[in-house]
Amino acid sequence: MNNSKLLFFIFCLLFHFQVESRSIVVGSKIFTENVLLGEMLSILLEEKYGYQVTRKLNIGGTKLVFDALNSEQIDVYPEYTGTGYIMILNFSEKKSASKIYRIVKKQFAKRFQLVLSLPLGFNNTYALAVRSDDERFKNIYKVSDLVGRVEGLSLAVGHEFMARNDGYENFKKSYNIHFSEDKVYSMDPGLVYFALKNKKADMIMSYSTDGRVKSYHLKLLEDDKKYFPAYEAAYLTRKNIFKEFPKMKQAFKDLENNIDEKEIISLNDKVDRLKYETNVVARNFLIQKKLLDENVVNFEHKNLFSYYYSKKDYLLKIFIEHLILTFSSLLIALFCSLPIGILMVRKKMAAKIIFPIVNTFQTIPSLALLGFLIPFLGIGYAPAIFTLFIYSLLPLIRNTYEGIKSVDRNPIEAAIGIGLTKWQTLNKIEIPLALPIIIAGVRTSAVIIVGTATLAALVGAGGLGEPIFRGMATVNSKLIFLGAVPATILAIALDRSITFFETFFVSKGLRLKRNKF
Repeated sequence: MNNSKLLFFIFCLLFHFQVESRSIVVGSKIFTENVLLGEMLSILLEEKYGYQVTRKLNIGGTKLVFDALNSEQIDVYPEYTGTGYIMILNFSEKKSASKIYRIVKKQFAKRFQLVLSLPLGFNNTYALAVRSDDERFKNIYKVSDLVGRVEGLSLAVGHEFMARNDGYENFKKSYNIHFSEDKVYSMDPGLVYFALKNKKADMIMSYSTDGRVKSYHLKLLEDDKKYFPAYEAAYLTRKNIFKEFPKMKQAFKDLENNIDEKEIISLNDKVDRLKYETNVVARNFLIQKKLLDENVVNFEHKNLFSYYYSKKDYLLKIFIEHLILTFSSLLIALFCSLPIGILMVRKKMAAKIIFPIVNTFQTIPSLALLGFLIPFLGIGYAPAIFTLFIYSLLPLIRNTYEGIKSVDRNPIEAAIGIGLTKWQTLNKIEIPLALPIIIAGVRTSAVIIVGTATLAALVGAGGLGEPIFRGMATVNSKLIFLGAVPATILAIALDRSITFFETFFVSKGLRLKRNKF
């Protein structure tokens, strides 16, 4: 098989999921309630209306998911009217809930050709929360009561809240509250509740419909200045989706005005506190609402091994996705790094230019690189594989360069003396002698890629990072281990496998010489 055919085969392997028959791609943001709403819609579309559904849940924050919808990477996701009003449309004037809904619906259709469903029946606004048994807040009932009284108190908020137009900066200005900046912690939105419960934070910015508000005995302070608008949940999709999937409208109608605040609080609590499976909670709710003709599934807590066994199909799916991410990016990096390393040995000027560039790429935080690539490559495999490719280059290029550069000149001169061409000398002498160092670079890159590939879940590429981030959002150690343990085993197995296969490619004499030293 020549190189062009091999490359074609690799790219077919990379994107084979994207050439499957058309399915509805349901997305969601990276917190429990949004995932639940995405799962509800997915189950309805699959089981009641017979559509094929691809889930890309837990993608990330508002901008990432909204851009994914606009770029047709996903087809529908749950959004909130206040978020659309302030964060996406950049409005700031205070309006009633009904007016905000009408404005958002109209502007989404006009500017982006998007359709917003009717509200689902509840408002999930932000609320400042404290522990109800904290004596420091005994006589504090509204946010304005905190003015001049927050010195030395810590505040934990979700990452997105720090960057939103309706977020931290404008919130503290509106209330004229001066938090100590070294006491403001930005973290995963699911972890803020854990921080407050365990007294690692004094206040948090909570979601009003989060089940942990009640179960953790938290007190919500009244937003007496009405800083936050109404955040009514609804589904957002593109206009053309209804032509392609006409029953989507009916799926929307099934859920519109059908989920009240008490119900969504209870659903969130079952996932976040009781650690029930998101799909089971969503399915049971649909059954209770008579939207599915099935029997309610009983919840049961399983030990770690039975839990893993029950997840075997899901685990196999994300494990295969992780393998695709790992091997495809590693193969592409190998095809690029070998000729680059050889070029750098032959041309000293190339080494002076390429090494600083590759070193600079290595210093870029992986999350930042993923975020930078999304506007150009969208979500899914493309940005994930490109990021992994970038991070695997340095060990491969460096070891190829150092391996070939360190080859003894005597056998090279002998090869030239007997009439071998430059290509023959490279192929028969230099590469075989440099192979142990080159393979060491492959081992390093492989281990780096396996770990870094867990971040691919943040851009909808799946893999073993998916349960890790879901587990972080719900503080669920079983989910975290579901992704972390196989990723660790894969990294170790890959490292040992490369060591084993090295015996087939490296001459016995070189291996003995290396072991001796």
